[in-house]
Amino acid sequence: MYYSGQEIIDIAVRIEENGNDFYNAAAGMIKENNDIKGLFLDLAEKELHHIAIFQKLAEKFDTESFDFATEDATDYISHMAESHIFGKPDSGKNLAKTLKIPKEALKIAFKFENESVDFYTQLLKSARHDSRKLVQMIIDEEKEHAAEIRKFL
Repeated sequence: MYYSGQEIIDIAVRIEENGNDFYNAAAGMIKENNDIKGLFLDLAEKELHHIAIFQKLAEKFDTESFDFATEDATDYISHMAESHIFGKPDSGKNLAKTLKIPKEALKIAFKFENESVDFYTQLLKSARHDSRKLVQMIIDEEKEHAAEIRKFL
């Protein structure tokens, strides 16, 4: 079974777009300027940077940048994408509407970043050639984001 690089990139872009929507909405719920609001705004901007990286990956490398040689691998990636907190369209906006306090947003953000690390780590295992370097860079950044969020929990 096979997943094309473009399909993987589309999933990753959706996850990052939902993260951006969520972080902007979380920042918007905080009326005063403080460190948590600043964190959410910074993370929203970084999600846009990740989208640009994935789009560059799509342009720079052939659409065969990822290969899932077994049906089990394909099924697992599909499951991870669907079960990711921001894997479905508009899930960032929808989840943000349920927020009542910043602490809630921080917990969701921490979960999001860790799920992203897991998802991209699975992608890395099947990434070919130069795409591995870019995927690893995003994994490292997602780990940094989780560490930043953890400081506020």
